[in-house]
Amino acid sequence: MSRSLCYSLALAGVLIAPCAAAVAQTAGSAPGPQAAVDTTWHANMSGPIPLIRRISGVRAEPGPFREYYQTPAGTSIAAHRHTADMHIKVISGRQFILMGDLENARVQRFDAGSTFVIPAGTWHVEWFEEDTLVEIFGVGPMRTERPPAVRRTSMVTGSATDRTAGQR
Repeated sequence: MSRSLCYSLALAGVLIAPCAAAVAQTAGSAPGPQAAVDTTWHANMSGPIPLIRRISGVRAEPGPFREYYQTPAGTSIAAHRHTADMHIKVISGRQFILMGDLENARVQRFDAGSTFVIPAGTWHVEWFEEDTLVEIFGVGPMRTERPPAVRRTSMVTGSATDRTAGQR
């Protein structure tokens, strides 16, 4: 499946994996019961359509995992943290990140060839000013956590509303 088709499907809100499976079944090559690790690109269903491609393992399961994370220019990922260390290698492009105490953190910039670690439990915010490809290594099981819903008072109506912070 071409990258442009993947982007088109992601923009349309269609999951890539089921489409790829349907194409494989149509071609007469339906996966067997012991199918290999899924290495197709998948849309991360928020933001400007970043894509994830598993190389090995699954981050939600016990054991090591490795994946590519591809982001178009302008992607930003709100505050979140992970339950396991994430080792990042910037393959191409550039990644910016704030880590730790987000009110006082300094911006860190990682260019192609750079490596860094996001320690487990560390709040961070990420953004990408150009198309970027990173490789992520870690040991699962790993979950991504976002800040809880925040109760805010509307300045227009004075009524309280629930909003979820840190959507990804």
